[in-house]
Amino acid sequence: MAQYHYYINSQGIITHEGIIIEDTILIELIYKNMDYNRTGSFPEASFYAHIGNEDIFLHKEDTPIVWKYIDGDRIYMTNKISHPFSMKDLRYSKDGNLYHRSSMAEWGRISARLLLELRDNIRPWGPHYMYSGDVHSRVIEPLEKTDKVFLHPKSDNQCFGCGELNNQGLHMTFIYDPIAQSAESWFTPPKHLMGSLDIMHGGMVSLLLDETMGKVLTGMNVKAPTGQLNVRFKKPTFIEQELHLKGRILSEQGRKFTLMAELIDKEGNVTALGEGLFIKRKENHS
Repeated sequence: MAQYHYYINSQGIITHEGIIIEDTILIELIYKNMDYNRTGSFPEASFYAHIGNEDIFLHKEDTPIVWKYIDGDRIYMTNKISHPFSMKDLRYSKDGNLYHRSSMAEWGRISARLLLELRDNIRPWGPHYMYSGDVHSRVIEPLEKTDKVFLHPKSDNQCFGCGELNNQGLHMTFIYDPIAQSAESWFTPPKHLMGSLDIMHGGMVSLLLDETMGKVLTGMNVKAPTGQLNVRFKKPTFIEQELHLKGRILSEQGRKFTLMAELIDKEGNVTALGEGLFIKRKENHS
């Protein structure tokens, strides 16, 4: 049985003994037969392919799957190897690389060339990133595992703050910290949320505070509508400038939950504070 060692760099270029492999039929055969290396031999080769009477050990720089282009609703590595493209399946790494889910190796890296094509669809969202499609947008989660939970817009409701079905809604995403029982988000108010003097409408400021507190309860898996909301407007909240939204629980007494939230502008100033009383729904309510 012949044994060969192939090397795959971060852009998906395969080499053998320093020679670039350009035979597309061979490349597709390798990926069609690729699996995790469970042979017990050459553990430094994470993946392995058995083709005919050849054992091919695959050494990767990053991941063996590198996506090269998108056509329609599919993302492609070669003309015959593709996967359904979805914003929900994008991830980014701490060193700034973008990935998309793969059925062969869990995650495939977006090539530098494809990343350049997608850059107009990607914008910052606080310390994270957001991908904007033709209709919807989606916050991209980090590739590395974390204890925090991303609460994306809900696909099954019309909530103005977080419902994906509401075409006029804000479609907000929050990050819930189960240890601190807190939630945070980043939001840039568009012009149509303006009150007077180029600042955000006070009712919309209150909505953001209420939504932020509500997402703490969502993270806690508690259904509790707002019973009381008190808002203190400390500074003007300007439109078209990114805000940092932060909320946390203050106390819990039976069915009553008291929470607080704040809006922070790009200069680090707290523009508004909110405190809310939320009443947990009785168990016989859905």
